[in-house]
Amino acid sequence: MTKRAEQLIRTEIASHPGNKGLRYSLIDILLQQGKDELAMKEVEQAMAEFGVEDSILPAAAKMMEILGPLQVNTISGYDDKVSLCMIVKNEEKHLAKCLLSVKPLVDEMVVVDTGSTDRTKDIAKVFGAKVYDFEWTDDFSEARNFSISHSSGSWIFIMDADEVISPLDHEEFKNIVEKQTSKSVAYSLETRNYTLNANTVGWRANEGKYSKEEAGTGWYPSVKVRLFKSADHIRFQFPVHEMVDPSLKASDMEIERCGIPIHHYGQLEAKQNDNKAELYYSMGVKKLDKMGNDIAAIRELAVQAGNLGKWNESISLWKRVVGIKSDFAEAYINIGSAHWNLGEYENALVYAQRAVELAPHVKEAYFNMSISHLLLGNAKQAVSVLERLTQKCPDYMAARFMLGASYCCDRRKSEGLRSFGKLRQEPIGPALSFAIYDLAKRLVSAQRLQYAILLLAAAIESRNSNKEIVALFHKYQRNAEEKIT
Repeated sequence: MTKRAEQLIRTEIASHPGNKGLRYSLIDILLQQGKDELAMKEVEQAMAEFGVEDSILPAAAKMMEILGPLQVNTISGYDDKVSLCMIVKNEEKHLAKCLLSVKPLVDEMVVVDTGSTDRTKDIAKVFGAKVYDFEWTDDFSEARNFSISHSSGSWIFIMDADEVISPLDHEEFKNIVEKQTSKSVAYSLETRNYTLNANTVGWRANEGKYSKEEAGTGWYPSVKVRLFKSADHIRFQFPVHEMVDPSLKASDMEIERCGIPIHHYGQLEAKQNDNKAELYYSMGVKKLDKMGNDIAAIRELAVQAGNLGKWNESISLWKRVVGIKSDFAEAYINIGSAHWNLGEYENALVYAQRAVELAPHVKEAYFNMSISHLLLGNAKQAVSVLERLTQKCPDYMAARFMLGASYCCDRRKSEGLRSFGKLRQEPIGPALSFAIYDLAKRLVSAQRLQYAILLLAAAIESRNSNKEIVALFHKYQRNAEEKIT
């Protein structure tokens, strides 16, 4: 009877995969049949899709006490065994999705908890992880190395709780670890940091390949070593922005680029991201005190200062970088960005122009120049820069948006509307109204009220508006009329 019920429920789930009630009914039927392992797989899937419900967690924990955590099986060989090594704290919102995405790839999960007050540890145990407590010491490397010390696989794979790896890349991952080679190799993987801010340096639009993993309006890349052969002398260094690279290079282990992306969602949550940024910043200050004029440490702290909106501190730190390396184009780009965030648009233009001189191939330098021109009231100049930039980089959505906005400000409404119409069909489309609203407020702050009115009017006409944009348009229009009278 229960077997027939299982078949019926599975048929219904195939037609209604998002039905939580059906999924929990299937778990119950599987348990009645003594199919504990199948039930646990359904529990894991349900936790990742629907969140962690108090009603299911205790029962799942009892099942895992019987099944036990994942163990490295050396009987079938050792060279291809992978240990996932993680450090976590209060990650109950993300952890199930992360572990579900990586579980088919690893033989062991080592999760080091640095002081969670939520259900993070319980979730990790349900997925078969070995969970260890670690008293936080303001040192990410120390926590990472503690997790590695408890691993028993031949490969170490590093992930964070707000990240996933796509099933589309599982086969390639397995091919890498199973590949027989006489040399020791480590692999760097690109992280796709999803964001709602299309103006982020290095931003790229979602292209649709990873439709189930993609989020926000797009992403910006960062690359770091994630996968390497286990060895006692391979350990992380630096308390913040920890890296394993120095010990890999010291042991002459080659670092190869791997085409598998890691999908990271931490940048989408403003409050959590700000908390992490504050932590990284305070740790970065301590790190810089120890490392003196180390250019990498100064750069890291300058980036963190900018992430927190500490613009004057960011400028000061980037200028320290320039003092050491005068042709460091990234520093000039970021100094320019900091100045226009402070409303110092002439200074912003000066640094943007210097960045273009040093790095004529870097699109963000031209983008900064165009924003500076626009905020200084030179819409024609902004259009000129952006037309050349978008011809050279047609996939640079932030520049295409700014070109559409600059057309509107330059009273070339038809071209602006046409630009916005095309952008609506792109991944950035849902975020257009937010970008227009933000730019309009910046224009008013720069005393470009008429530009803001023209932009908002175009947003309404092109159906890229919301109630906030309509309200702002009427407010600015009244302000303009009052100035005239």
